[in-house]
Amino acid sequence: MFAGPGGLSLGLKEAGFDIIAAVEMDSDAGATYRHNIGNHTEIEDITKFSPKRLRKKLLENGSLSEGESVSLIAGGPPCPGFSLIGRSKIMDLIKKGEYGDSKDARHAFIDDPRNKLFLEFVKYVNEFKPDYFVMENVSGMSSYQIEDDPVVEVIKSKFKGYVVEERILSAANFGVPQDRKRIIFLGSKKTVKRCKFPQATHSGKPLTTLDAIKDLWNITPTKDGKVTAKEIEYSSSGAKFRNRMRNWECVRQDGTNVKSKGAKKTSHWTRNVNDRDKVLFPFIKSGSPAFSKGKMKIHDSTPRQIYGDIYPDMWNSHLVPAFKKQGLNAWKRDGRHHIKNKNGKRWLMYPTKGFKDKMRRIRWDKPAPTVVAHLAKDGYMFIHPAEDRTITVREAARFQSFPDSFEFLGSMSSQFRQVGNAVPPILSQAIGAEIMIAIKSNQK
Repeated sequence: MFAGPGGLSLGLKEAGFDIIAAVEMDSDAGATYRHNIGNHTEIEDITKFSPKRLRKKLLENGSLSEGESVSLIAGGPPCPGFSLIGRSKIMDLIKKGEYGDSKDARHAFIDDPRNKLFLEFVKYVNEFKPDYFVMENVSGMSSYQIEDDPVVEVIKSKFKGYVVEERILSAANFGVPQDRKRIIFLGSKKTVKRCKFPQATHSGKPLTTLDAIKDLWNITPTKDGKVTAKEIEYSSSGAKFRNRMRNWECVRQDGTNVKSKGAKKTSHWTRNVNDRDKVLFPFIKSGSPAFSKGKMKIHDSTPRQIYGDIYPDMWNSHLVPAFKKQGLNAWKRDGRHHIKNKNGKRWLMYPTKGFKDKMRRIRWDKPAPTVVAHLAKDGYMFIHPAEDRTITVREAARFQSFPDSFEFLGSMSSQFRQVGNAVPPILSQAIGAEIMIAIKSNQK
């Protein structure tokens, strides 16, 4: 449920599950799912696509027999009001008087109809009564209350006949090169063996940004996203991860199993850097030290500097001279700072109130920051560790642990959104493996 491009399904399939159905409203995400996982995707609004309707379709196409049960239902219903970014956005709208009639942020989160989509997930569990279910959501949900009750307990209470446990899992602890924390609800029917949470495999030394994209380093993004990127090492932990990304198979709609074709990659594309940002990006530093090994050299990027560290304090001392050096005009008028290039194109500097961390550079020596759907709008918080550009869709997909054969469909913005909304397949596989152990135990 809420399948997105298929990150959750891909991992569960790798764990041994046979996926017979998926429901996703976004047409591009649904098309991506079909292209990489299977034709069992229903591109429907789940609020209008009832579980009984899905059951009927499964019976008609032979995916499910009369009286046959399913072992697992999984999904990640979007609840933007519970994310830190969602909360701050809603709070800002409330302060501006632009969030309906609500004046109280405590009401706003649950008033957002998207925060109630988990009830649709509950409907599917109640209809199909699987032995187990997995529900993924943002970790911020764990700190929110509805009236006086923790929202987590309210959600758990909706699943009748199940023992429901929750835990915040960090994807980096399971071999995903990204600092992504999500709350996972595991439900076990009271009549079956309780499923356990997976044990961390990489808590001591997580994979880094460099581990994830080392073969893409210095590979210039292209307009169509198609590039050739050869592996440059074979024995490190990062090399093993990248090898896994090359060899993980996806399934095309005609049933063909495919791996990454040699060194060919897709979706290695990103937005062009405008003249203003060509000046600003070199000032944004990640805080990472220099690195040198063989032909690879990464310059020192200390001390850490984000957008709020360079503007407005460095406007006169550093930024104006840098703009002029690049042939740009820079001036202040009506309390705002303006930039104009030779062709007359103009830009404003972002005010630091609310935009202090508008621009951030990723560290090469740590897991990537949480990949978010906001990448669909801009990538300023995901500036490449060593290049003065924002990351590509393929780089974001690597951070999420999508294999190289997984081809994203739709526009660039749509692809960024799909990647940001997805569950990392490697994390999904770890969860699925534990559920599979419980299922096999029930069969003894």
